[in-house]
Amino acid sequence: MIILREILGYARTSKEAIRIISTGKVKIDGVVRRNHRFPVGLMDVLQIEGAGQVFRVLPRPNRGLVPTPISEKEAGFKLCKIIGKRNIEGGKIQINLHDGRTLILPGQTARQKTDVEYAPGGAMQLGLPKQNLMGVVPFQTGALGLVIDGRNQGIFGKITTITPGTHARPKIVKIETASQAFDTPAEYVIPVGAQSSLVGLGEK
Repeated sequence: MIILREILGYARTSKEAIRIISTGKVKIDGVVRRNHRFPVGLMDVLQIEGAGQVFRVLPRPNRGLVPTPISEKEAGFKLCKIIGKRNIEGGKIQINLHDGRTLILPGQTARQKTDVEYAPGGAMQLGLPKQNLMGVVPFQTGALGLVIDGRNQGIFGKITTITPGTHARPKIVKIETASQAFDTPAEYVIPVGAQSSLVGLGEK
């Protein structure tokens, strides 16, 4: 509701925003959502009937999470950071993602990927709205990383080093852009592509 009214300007009042949502004109990740309290977060794809524009929720420097215009083609997927992984009964692998989703991968599919590709910190490219697995972006040096929290939120660049953490210090990533290099906790970074970003990020 706040996004429609205060950020995008598609509604003048809360009542108007609620009416737009309750009549099924808003899709989040390709699914109609009629509850005006439904949460919208990082990498979510937002579509509003009649708006003529699709948005992805992305971190922007000094602005936090902001709906950012994207192409219709890009609206067909989202990136989800892997925050947990474990083996379960039947040789399957359970993957926990940053947006609360849980994926169960069959044993054969899991064995086709290395431990690095499915390791926490990496990202899964999921098709929308079916949540089909389109690809995996491993969390590794050389990949492009987007900072999603902290003082460098919204900045993206190449991951040049990954320093393992200890019991007293978190894992640290060095990000290099065309104009700067900085360290940030690994938990603040999502890989968005290998040679180029899978999602439109705009200006650094």
